[in-house]
Amino acid sequence: MTISWLNGEFTDGTLTVDAHDRGFMLGDGLFETIAVVNHRPLWLAEHLQRMKRAAAELGIPFVAGLVERGVKAVLTKSSKKSEVLRVTLSRGVAARGLGSDGAKPTLLLTLDGFPAANLFQPCRLKVSTIRRNEFAPSSRLKSLSYIDGILAAREVMGDADDALMLNMAGAVASTTIANIFLLRKTALVTPALDQGVVAGITRGVLLDNTVGVFEAKVEIRDLFMAEAVFLTNSLRFVRPVTHINGESLVTGSLEGLKDMLCTLARKQCGIDPRSLI
Repeated sequence: MTISWLNGEFTDGTLTVDAHDRGFMLGDGLFETIAVVNHRPLWLAEHLQRMKRAAAELGIPFVAGLVERGVKAVLTKSSKKSEVLRVTLSRGVAARGLGSDGAKPTLLLTLDGFPAANLFQPCRLKVSTIRRNEFAPSSRLKSLSYIDGILAAREVMGDADDALMLNMAGAVASTTIANIFLLRKTALVTPALDQGVVAGITRGVLLDNTVGVFEAKVEIRDLFMAEAVFLTNSLRFVRPVTHINGESLVTGSLEGLKDMLCTLARKQCGIDPRSLI
């Protein structure tokens, strides 16, 4: 059962959405998905800081006290070992016109169960024909306008577990839901943010806490030459990539990397995702 908290109140059953809410009408808003392990959120502060920065860029009020109160309230309803907390912020109702400001943003928090079996699972990728525009703000913000990722995922459905998305220059950007890394000799490399990439939370943890991690332009051929390719995502943590377009990749062991990330989660957040498997 979904736990829902809308604009300061718990709601039962179906939510009532204003017909003129810009999140619903135009995708004018942001979201964060946060892993909840044994009733505790993982890297919550980092997720909310990212939303706060993005809201400031979009001109959407971010009331930290209200968000924190909502998170605390929703987590009191936590009942499973593995859950996902989603924080959704829209501009709310505004006058007609794309440049209009809303009088009051809409804040929705939901808590749902999340299958622990999805953690650390290998992934097959297929290159999508849909590109990420590295010049567009939407390529680096967790916005409600997610149509490119949706269409890319639908395009590869049945052939792969996720779509590999290139940018307009044909370089590697990300998948629809994850950042991508490759192991090259002793270095970890990930596409730089100017390649059309969302600054993922797990990606940031690796960059901030690991020696020998670099941001760079990555070409598809680099993935096939790598000693290992893997994805990072807030809900699935680390996933080895085994195939791209049906072609097998070298799949080096990621146990050391998985253990390092889980150890960081335990030290920084008091959570060890390995307890779920």
